[in-house]
Amino acid sequence: MSALLNAMLSQSASGQFLTMREVSKFTAAEIRQTMADLVGNDRVDLADALSAAGLSLYPDSEDILAMSALLAEIKSDWDTAEQLLTQLMTQQGQHTTPFTWRHLIRVLRCQCEPGKALLMAKQAMTAYPEDDILRDEFLSLQELVSEQMPVEAPTQLH
Repeated sequence: MSALLNAMLSQSASGQFLTMREVSKFTAAEIRQTMADLVGNDRVDLADALSAAGLSLYPDSEDILAMSALLAEIKSDWDTAEQLLTQLMTQQGQHTTPFTWRHLIRVLRCQCEPGKALLMAKQAMTAYPEDDILRDEFLSLQELVSEQMPVEAPTQLH
């Protein structure tokens, strides 16, 4: 068990949370791993609190942004997940991973925004044309959006 996880669980048992000063002694990678461990132990509440602390301490950390976005997805907090994934993509720049693209597309689908998801999938396909999962997602969204397009009645010529 990591030192941060042990400290969090000990504090939690007494109804307290670690201070920012205590959390700041840990790296972004240690915070991310502890968040994952907390979720694995069904302690989403503590993972959420640690996410807030981690984002405050390391706002540009890809580790913290990625794990916090996953945590938001677990909680079905789609707006927060989209915001965090967008921030992550800004940090990753042209090196945005297929994993990040897939999660953003999934979040947009969950927000019932297939058109926006399709645009993201198209951008993702430009970056990773060989990625089968992104290609399947793109084709699926393309079909979904085309099915949702209103069909206009033919006009009659007089």
